[in-house]
Amino acid sequence: MSKEHVIPERIFVTDDDRAFRLATKTLLEDEGYVVGLASGGQEALGILAHEEYDLVLSDMVMQDMSGIDLVRVVKQRWPDLPVIMVTGFGSIQTAVEAMLLGATDYLTKPCNNDELLLKIRRVLELQRKDRELKLLREELRNSYSFGNIISRSEKMRGVIRQIQQVADTDVTILIQGESGTGKELVARALHFNSKRRAHPFVATSCSALPENLLESELFGYEKGAFTGATRTRAGRFEEAHTGTLFLDEIGDISPAVQTKLLRVLQEKTFQRVGGNASLTVDTRVVAATNRNLEVMTSQGDFREDLFYRLNVFPITLPPLRERLEDVPLLAEHFLVRYASLSGGRVKAIAPAVFHGMMNHSWRGNIRELENLVKRAIIKCVGDTITEMDLPSGSAPAPPLADSSAAIAQNTPYKDYLNAIVRHAEENYLVRMLRLCKGNINQIAKLMEIDRKTIYRKMAEYSIDPSLYRSRPEA
Repeated sequence: MSKEHVIPERIFVTDDDRAFRLATKTLLEDEGYVVGLASGGQEALGILAHEEYDLVLSDMVMQDMSGIDLVRVVKQRWPDLPVIMVTGFGSIQTAVEAMLLGATDYLTKPCNNDELLLKIRRVLELQRKDRELKLLREELRNSYSFGNIISRSEKMRGVIRQIQQVADTDVTILIQGESGTGKELVARALHFNSKRRAHPFVATSCSALPENLLESELFGYEKGAFTGATRTRAGRFEEAHTGTLFLDEIGDISPAVQTKLLRVLQEKTFQRVGGNASLTVDTRVVAATNRNLEVMTSQGDFREDLFYRLNVFPITLPPLRERLEDVPLLAEHFLVRYASLSGGRVKAIAPAVFHGMMNHSWRGNIRELENLVKRAIIKCVGDTITEMDLPSGSAPAPPLADSSAAIAQNTPYKDYLNAIVRHAEENYLVRMLRLCKGNINQIAKLMEIDRKTIYRKMAEYSIDPSLYRSRPEA
């Protein structure tokens, strides 16, 4: 059997001591590394500009350029290239200065070979892990994201397909979903994937202001229209001219504002508060609500004609509890997004925490998950989150099976995430079987998938549906 070919890692040694250079080169080559050499900092920079290396080993004191200056230039030009400093003076002060400038580690001459190799292996191992993590995150972004919408669930895939279908049109969109499901994120995806992307995206919460202030906020006002109106002010519709206006919580607007909004949608014209002139705008409207506008319309709380004007193309966002397979992806996304809260120290979430998250109800949806990850990063004392402040009402996490523990320790991060998702999928299917007492038709309706998929999944997880069916009493 042929031995697997492994690309050797490349180390660059810079030192004006020829004997040290050659001795270090021999030592490292015996360990399987490819070694490059330079007798000074300027020569090193010239070579590094044309050849790629995984690590730089540099002397602190050289004739043409100090090691401190070399570190400074290397970190400016190649921020991800690690540098280990070697000093013949044992000066902790200069070593600390080098570390502050970005050096990864240091050691003193005369070098102990075992210590040198240990430090090199440790730095290169960290470099490999960082590189793998970057590749994974890039793959996750490319595979599961659209316009910052991160998902692997089929329901959200359907939402993304809807966005792609309607983004480059001018029709009015109504986004419906529970609080925290990402309605503004979808609105931004609609805008930035449309022909209006180079023009303004203006967002307004209709529930944040009382009726009189909301009207002037949306449509602007003329000087002297009311006490305090010392100048004419453009409203949100004018600010969003040629772009997109996002009206969040549209179900909270008053009847008077509903009437004026209907006119804008019908005629593309409006009047500022206190004004007589009709203004024309070219503004696409995307509205959102966590309320049931159809019920509100039937009860007389929302104008029926306005509802139909808004509901030209409805998009409904599923709650997070119906897309649990996205929890690991979203948690990883927020871990990266808020890394600065720990200075980049926190890099992972422990397996047991993931299991707890996959069994949580997520009543606050993505916003709740985002806040919990931020809080966990701040409270974490190491580099791995081992606790998550899930509300006490959440379901307890099942204990990790031996196979799950083995997966968490011995396989790549991507495979671990897939294992977590499969675990959640199996648990979800069992819960549905119990809820529906093994009725496949009812399960298919609730899960919004076909019966064939359910049978295939049960076979995949070796689940016997007859165990969950009601049996007549003897």
